Amino acid sequence: MSFSTDWETKCNRCGLCCHEKVIIGKEVLFDLDSYCEYYDPKTHHCTIYLERLEKSNRCKRVTWAKAMFASYLPDECAYVQWARSLHLRFAIHRRIRFIGGDRGDSGDEDSNSLLCGTQLSNTIAP
Repeated sequence: MSFSTDWETKCNRCGLCCHEKVIIGKEVLFDLDSYCEYYDPKTHHCTIYLERLEKSNRCKRVTWAKAMFASYLPDECAYVQWARSLHLRFAIHRRIRFIGGDRGDSGDEDSNSLLCGTQLSNTIAP
């Protein structure tokens, strides 16, 4: 297995990278109503995952540097967990909030579960 393939297999396919997001202060707001044309909102997966970088201008590869420094990636992202396990995560911790979609914008812990069902952090680190 090549490094590139091994790196890709770390992704837990939560679908959050497929949504538009904006950083405002100490929060990252994910707009659940604005997503890539290849994102399937029923399965929460990319329909062209293996070809996504060639077919979609919106899709960007999650690199080592992003895993280490991108503050818009949630703690539950498998790439973030990899960086943390090696003590290489240097990004500012930000609170995750969802807007739009069927989640509303309450920002409470129940509405902040990942699309694949795992729980997202709802606190800002000191």
